[in-house]
Amino acid sequence: MSKKRVNDIAKEQGMAVKDLLLKLQAAGIDAAAPSATVDEALALRALGQNGAGKPAAAPRARADAAASGDGGQKQRPTRDSLQGERAPGAAGGRRRVVIDSQASRRAPGGGPGGPGGGPNQPPRRQRRGRRRRGTYEEPAPLETRQPSGPAHVRINSGSTVKDVAEYLDVPVPEIIKRLMALGEMATLTQTLSDEAIELLATEFGKTAEVVHAADDVDAEPVFEDEASSLVERPPVVTIMGHVDHGKTSLLDAIRNTEVTAGEAGGITQHIGAYQVHHGEKVVTFLDTPGHEAFTAMRARGAKVTDIAVIVVAADDGVKPQTQEAVDHAKAAAVPILVAVNKIDKEGAQPDRVRTEMTQLGLQPVEWGGETEFVDVSAKTREGLDNLLDTILVMSEVEELKANKDTEASGVIVESKLDPGRGAVVTVLIQRGTLHVGDALVAGPHWGRVRAMNDFLGNRVKQAEPGEPVEILGFDSVPEAGEFVRVVENDRKARQLAGERANRLKTEALARRSGKRISLEDIFRSELKELNLVLKADVAGSLEAIEDEIAKLPQTEISVNVIHRGVGGVNESDVMLAAASDAIVLAFNVRPVGDARQVADREGVEIRSYAVIYRAIEELRAAMEGMLEPEEVEEQVATVEVRQIFRASRIGTIAGSYVTDGRVVRGSKVRLVRDGTVVYDGEIGSLRRFNEDAREVASGFECGIVLRDFADVKEGDVLEAYTTRKVERELA
Repeated sequence: MSKKRVNDIAKEQGMAVKDLLLKLQAAGIDAAAPSATVDEALALRALGQNGAGKPAAAPRARADAAASGDGGQKQRPTRDSLQGERAPGAAGGRRRVVIDSQASRRAPGGGPGGPGGGPNQPPRRQRRGRRRRGTYEEPAPLETRQPSGPAHVRINSGSTVKDVAEYLDVPVPEIIKRLMALGEMATLTQTLSDEAIELLATEFGKTAEVVHAADDVDAEPVFEDEASSLVERPPVVTIMGHVDHGKTSLLDAIRNTEVTAGEAGGITQHIGAYQVHHGEKVVTFLDTPGHEAFTAMRARGAKVTDIAVIVVAADDGVKPQTQEAVDHAKAAAVPILVAVNKIDKEGAQPDRVRTEMTQLGLQPVEWGGETEFVDVSAKTREGLDNLLDTILVMSEVEELKANKDTEASGVIVESKLDPGRGAVVTVLIQRGTLHVGDALVAGPHWGRVRAMNDFLGNRVKQAEPGEPVEILGFDSVPEAGEFVRVVENDRKARQLAGERANRLKTEALARRSGKRISLEDIFRSELKELNLVLKADVAGSLEAIEDEIAKLPQTEISVNVIHRGVGGVNESDVMLAAASDAIVLAFNVRPVGDARQVADREGVEIRSYAVIYRAIEELRAAMEGMLEPEEVEEQVATVEVRQIFRASRIGTIAGSYVTDGRVVRGSKVRLVRDGTVVYDGEIGSLRRFNEDAREVASGFECGIVLRDFADVKEGDVLEAYTTRKVERELA
């Protein structure tokens, strides 16, 4: 054979040039480059006759000549020839089909010069219809991918079909097929309920934990600051205890102010944040409500505090909210200090308070325990210095430090909507330094700090860790207890808040999609609804009212809060209440603008309250008024049948004796025989000495004829009764 270049031999043998060079060099043939020429016979011998690669594909002209070389006879096409030419090295994969649009014009022998035809042969008649042109790749059959990944996955509530498929690591068509098998048609972007997500995970052999946005509220980031960057910060002390045990009065005595005088009903109804200077130290106080309705506020105050001060009245002892406050402090794992207040009153027994607190697991230090007890009097200011000294000593033991040279973060203590200033948010700074102009994000709300005021109302330009400040600049009123932090710029804050708001919206869609109700259910249901529009002065009060409403029994009367908000009652609230037949419940707020006139015109009732328990009492009374009255049966007489008389025109007459009560003509009666009720109807006729009687008292005889019943026997007992409707009370 003649000599050929290496790359030409590689093409004929269908193998890579690099592989061919390696084999030639291993056989001792000098081939340094693809362009080198080698003896073809030696190269083929080195490759093992036909080579290690796939045989070279013959040119199409040679293949056509071989197909037509058998005497010019037309061969029957085989399956392989119809399937086309497969891609190299992919026997069972994709194949490439080449469609020649001019094949029908050529002779069976191949080209125009072949044995089957000549250049002057007339062209065949062209077939009608669309001609297939070009080259296409036939797709390989889809393979069902088995789910992989961890067996336990966390899936956000409100996820779509596409999101669930990504979480479970399965194709979207598989998710849709499983949903169809379960009787639910779903599209790619449809939101799935929590139950559907858990069921799908079970179908694919996995366990799913549905994560809600509320679950991430407590998941605040944990910062790891260097010890050199930490500085001492003021301790945050929360005052907790039962209602009317003197918490705010004690704080007034410490601050020399008069907060109690301005409180409705003499009780605190939102969290107050203050700072007190004692010597060279500063202490931040949080005053929480003691009324039972403000459980959430006390829990929120305990979470952000460093030391919890439980105030107990020496003349009243431990009460339910005292025990609840102790539980909140223990749950937050914060040190507890007990302040025994009102020791100046008659009947004060501080030792009894210590004994009762011991039953709650708080052993006084003087009794060999670990809990500090301080006797104080807010009225005479006795023991206040001792209380502050004890707080500072406990804070030194805790070594409270924070990094102030970083971006600020903290917790929203309270928030409200001011008509002139907009959203006013009280924030307790926990880390970093907050400056005017910083961009903030708190859950689904964002803003830029336009102004800051301290607890006295003075303008400040920055706030360090441990300081409570009022912030202006949020786009809307955020929820109390939300974690707030500083971000790079407004765009980042708007993006994070939008993502959070979108997640909350999808969760709401998931909750609604999980509720399936039919028209039959609506017609069969006897559940009545009381629609409410709630407006309050601060977000914490709004939260407390909703918690109290949730505690009301709603088996027959359902309280539906169609709208809640912070701020005055406006026209939009009134129109919404008019469209929904709702009542507007305003807590410490009043109608603004033309809301009162619109309410009078639309017939909407606006109920204003200053004390929360009065609002709940009237709401409970309104729910009881919507209950259907209960029918009560009252027995009025017992009659014994002693003799039977029969008259042709009257029927069976029961000669009876009234043993108890007073029987009245026309009253309802029940005939009892041997302990079994035989008849339940009315008295048709009542006679005494052959004269009609209106009523017969106990101890007298009478004749009774029952309406539409004649099977009366001696010894039967007649029970006369009346029914009346009485108002029901909520359980």
